[in-house]
Amino acid sequence: MKNKLLLLILATCALQGMAQVLTLDSVLRAVETLHPELRMYDARIEAADTYAEGARALDPPRVGGGFFMTPYNTGLWKNDGMGGPGMGSFMFSAEQMFTNTGKRRADASYMLGMGKVEAEMKGAMRNELFGMAKRAYYEWLVLERKSAVLARSEALLDYLVRAAEIRYTYGMDKLNAYYKARAMRGDVQNMRIMTDQEIDRMRIMLNTAMARDKGIRFAIDTALVPAAPDPREPDSALLIARRSDLHAIDRNIDLLRLKQDVQRASLRPDFGIKYDHMVGFSTQPQQFSLMGMLSVPIAPWSSKMYKAVIAGLDPEMDALRESRNARVNELLGELNLLRSEIRADQQQLEVFDRTIIPSMRSNYETASLAYEQNTEELFMVLDAWQNLLLMEIARLEKLKSLYQLYARYDEELEIR
Repeated sequence: MKNKLLLLILATCALQGMAQVLTLDSVLRAVETLHPELRMYDARIEAADTYAEGARALDPPRVGGGFFMTPYNTGLWKNDGMGGPGMGSFMFSAEQMFTNTGKRRADASYMLGMGKVEAEMKGAMRNELFGMAKRAYYEWLVLERKSAVLARSEALLDYLVRAAEIRYTYGMDKLNAYYKARAMRGDVQNMRIMTDQEIDRMRIMLNTAMARDKGIRFAIDTALVPAAPDPREPDSALLIARRSDLHAIDRNIDLLRLKQDVQRASLRPDFGIKYDHMVGFSTQPQQFSLMGMLSVPIAPWSSKMYKAVIAGLDPEMDALRESRNARVNELLGELNLLRSEIRADQQQLEVFDRTIIPSMRSNYETASLAYEQNTEELFMVLDAWQNLLLMEIARLEKLKSLYQLYARYDEELEIR
């Protein structure tokens, strides 16, 4: 039982020590669910919907009370004993305005339109955050490969340093070559430290995007291979269909149109009713007053403002349409530039994989074999290894550049 308990404790500790592996999709889901800025937009949308409900309500009633047609001389309030009923009364008043149904409906639609604008702005912010998270994830992916390359290089240099020590003991190698190998090993160790620090930076960035504790340790899916963009050239219709910021411009145009509806509805009359009840002093009878009220917004001196606003909103909508067209034109230019850069990086990677890296590896293997056969010096092996390492790192930098372009392209087309 003690042995089983010990094994259970060790297994639990091992599981706790293992870093959680987060796929890119899980990172993006966490960003969408937890990021404060996206939750802020959710609150704004909820507020707009609540405002829309309130816009359908009527104005509150008004009540009042006070003296009505009452003389200052209080002696006249009472019966004078000669048949006079007395003067004055106390009045209770109630009034209710019934705002035009069309006005309330237009106000509610305007508030709902504000919520739709916020929803599209949320989509644009989500796309921006997704792009940032993808770039950090892809950079981490390349950094893991760079770390593996450096680990192999450090192991190789350890072997060369030990071999140089033995060969120098027997007078088969030079001391300066041994020191050069040690210095190069230290340089690789520094590069690994810098790479680990960059990985930590990417981890902190992703934890920040997911609104988590910045010190949470996790790993990424190193088997991920980011997909290349669709080879078909995008057009304006595709951009308008996908981009949330363009949708937001359209919703703003709709909002201005709804604002016109609000102004047109303001030209409709409002109705009201007012009831007054008078309690007469002394022997005066109780009296009442019942009045209906109607606003006249179509009067020339008041309708000018509404008509001016309605007319002025048309050029504002035209300005937003031109703004959308300018944004579409700008995005198409950026996408075509990205496609050109992606093609160039892909071609350069092909040259690395087909020519440069194999040639450098063959050069190193040849020098290493000659060194083992005592026909080549350690300096040549180190130079061949250094050239290979530099080319492998250059290839990884080009791969990082390509993956960053993939992330930017997805962001421009708002692809998750």
